[in-house]
Amino acid sequence: MKKLPAKSVNSLPNLIREVGTRGASIPGFRSLAIGNPAAAAIPVETIREAAREVIEGDPMLIMQYGPANGYEKLRQLTVERLREVKHLSSENQEILMMCGSGQGLGLFPRTICEEGDEVYTDEYAFTNALNGIRNAGCKPVGIPMDEEGMIPEALEKAASSGKGKYIYVIPNFQNPTGITMSLERRKAVYEIAHKYDLYIYEDDPYGELRFKGEDIPTIKSMDVDDRVIYAGSYSKILSAGLRVGYLFGNAGLIKVMQTVKNGSDGQSLPMLTQLVVYNSLKKLDMQSYIQEICKLYGKKCEALLRGLKRTCAGDVRILEPEGGMFVWMILPERIPVEEYFEKCLENAVGVVQSKAFAADQNHPGNCVRLNFTFLPEEELERTGEIIGRLTK
Repeated sequence: MKKLPAKSVNSLPNLIREVGTRGASIPGFRSLAIGNPAAAAIPVETIREAAREVIEGDPMLIMQYGPANGYEKLRQLTVERLREVKHLSSENQEILMMCGSGQGLGLFPRTICEEGDEVYTDEYAFTNALNGIRNAGCKPVGIPMDEEGMIPEALEKAASSGKGKYIYVIPNFQNPTGITMSLERRKAVYEIAHKYDLYIYEDDPYGELRFKGEDIPTIKSMDVDDRVIYAGSYSKILSAGLRVGYLFGNAGLIKVMQTVKNGSDGQSLPMLTQLVVYNSLKKLDMQSYIQEICKLYGKKCEALLRGLKRTCAGDVRILEPEGGMFVWMILPERIPVEEYFEKCLENAVGVVQSKAFAADQNHPGNCVRLNFTFLPEEELERTGEIIGRLTK
């Protein structure tokens, strides 16, 4: 067998999935590793009714090929929501429905990048985004962060190399740190992108899951020269298993991305799931429905934080999010994260090491990511106490 190119074998082991694999053989195992929505946050009866209507309706809608860019009514409804909820202009913009918003993480660099290009990410970024960059033959360059997100001075220093192609950010309740980028920081990042002619991939799967603080305008809403691609998802506000997401941006660029997509996987998003999502959205009062999810997640987050604060050592730093799904815990140097991870497993708890999210694998960090949406509230508090106790 001939040697495979580096870009095909550059993906790193999925340390998040590894937690579930190892935990499967541990009695009473409680995982805070994977970002699953709460069961109570999924409108099961609405989705069941929507699916029944789809199946009992016109069968040819789901049994034939559909449009490559997505079901037209769902596309229109999604654009309407972006105008109403995110205040985005649809002028000269287009939308491409995806098999989960994560599909765009590989499609975007394949479309716009040459091998060897640099992509600027937070120093800790979503695992699949980093692998999508590496698999396109590009180099993720981690930019240091503070409590407001990516530091502009560090970003500009990296961008001055002239090798960059785009900036990847999750401005709202970032995965994995839970940090929300301030308005001033968003403006600064956009100005740097403009100065160095970089695209911005604004990944916003958690943006509607705010349970504290005030909404902050998207970077896409500031976009005056069509350099921002906005990625959204129905996975976190409706159902992760239906796998429906989208990319929204300049019509010409979206058309090119659709052509690239057609050449690799065609219509990979089934019409069945698109119609189920569309029917569900039409049935739900989305504003009140999402408000209930936010209340639920706010209580769950507080439960985890109560447990952690009750037992954590004083030199452990905990970042408290205003929304989303994750809490970031920064360990002192006296607690090596690998040993702490193993100790958590010994106590039937799964956490994710910062190495899973490090853009620079030579600097994996000494932190863990904790999910608070999946476990019941009472289990979260007890689990937080265990995790905190182990820091002592």
